[in-house]
Amino acid sequence: MKRKMSRGEFLVKSLAMTAVVACVVGGGSTLLADRYSIGIDPQQSRCLGYRVFFIDKTDKTPERGKIFTFKALGTEPYFPNGTLLTKMIDGVPGDRVQVGHDGVAVNGSQVPTADGLYLAATLNKPESRYTRDEYLAKGKYWFSGRTKDSFDSRYWGAVDETQIVGRAYPLW
Repeated sequence: MKRKMSRGEFLVKSLAMTAVVACVVGGGSTLLADRYSIGIDPQQSRCLGYRVFFIDKTDKTPERGKIFTFKALGTEPYFPNGTLLTKMIDGVPGDRVQVGHDGVAVNGSQVPTADGLYLAATLNKPESRYTRDEYLAKGKYWFSGRTKDSFDSRYWGAVDETQIVGRAYPLW
């Protein structure tokens, strides 16, 4: 015959079970937060057409034509160092990047909607400051938005692979 559990025993077992569940859920949440995060583009004009991104921080292998999030460096005073930006990788090491009044070309192919140096006037700088014809060095990537007013590699150059946070997937 089964003995009925006392109130004290029930309380101890309930607390123990609650602690186990809390540890499992908390540990799982920590593991998920270490691997994934959500990125939100607060700008009114979104350079990739999406506001919210799911970021896989373990997928850091850069790939042309894919969207990645990175820590901005050298974008002051517009963005402080460390600001997370999300853009499309259009250039990889060894690629020739040409930036001029007419737009951006990577290996001779025009980057979609990267219309010239639209922001030069807004940034109060001459277009000549941003004009370039260069080959991307090892570990350097060219990031672009998909609107003419995207603040992207046209204005601050290539991004080092050590700045890459992870692959970003548009949600909405």
